[in-house]
Amino acid sequence: MSLTRLVMRLACVQALKGQTLAGTRVFDSAVAPLDLVVEEHRQPLIVVTTDEHEADITGRDLLRGAQTCDLVIEIAIAATASMPSSNEPGEAITIEIPHTDEGMELTLDMLEHQCVAALIRDNTPWATIWMNLVPRVTRRLSRRGASSDHGLRFAARQIVLTCDLVDTPARTADLSDSSAWGLALAAMDADANLARIANMLRAEIDGGGLADWQIIAQSLGLTDVGVRNIGLEPALDENGDPVQLDVVLIDEDDAITTIDAAFADEQGA
Repeated sequence: MSLTRLVMRLACVQALKGQTLAGTRVFDSAVAPLDLVVEEHRQPLIVVTTDEHEADITGRDLLRGAQTCDLVIEIAIAATASMPSSNEPGEAITIEIPHTDEGMELTLDMLEHQCVAALIRDNTPWATIWMNLVPRVTRRLSRRGASSDHGLRFAARQIVLTCDLVDTPARTADLSDSSAWGLALAAMDADANLARIANMLRAEIDGGGLADWQIIAQSLGLTDVGVRNIGLEPALDENGDPVQLDVVLIDEDDAITTIDAAFADEQGA
């Protein structure tokens, strides 16, 4: 479902911030064309999007099924880049990478490695969250790009990771603090920019006041007739509210079976 895709993308953005040559210039789904974003910032930058999303569906259960999503990480540079390093005595120094074809290609190579490493090193809380949401990556693709439009000369690369995703919690699910979603929501709560999104996600998962049988029916894509046919819908009064049944009569081949509290006790129910 798209909610896991959303949280996975946000986790990726947070996991990449401060871990690459792009610094904090990591953007979530920038709407503007890449060349305009590059023109504004010039220094190395990263744009994270989620494109293809696929789920294996059974019947009309649109909210469940094995999920696969393409996570797209676009990196670009349009100026000289600075890279921290050290000299032979071990002193910290800064290396300037020139704004040449070779220099930009070198910068992209470094950025691509840093992006992938930042997601799987498990050295930050957000990297841990991303890995919990993505139990497996089935493909890694790297595409090269460049442009010199409007006098702006920049180099770009697109990294595509095809990811399996964990399920979005079922409505009214009790999210444990140690679950993938529980860890993600707790981290979002601690970020002023993400806290409101966490509240929206909790409200959606909460169920909106639906009864348990309604949530099950919705998750399975059942019609009202289907719900009644399988006995999922409870007995309702004239107001449409569930009522407690003390006695149930089953008429089968003119033989009536009475199910009451005593019968249930006899059957060990």
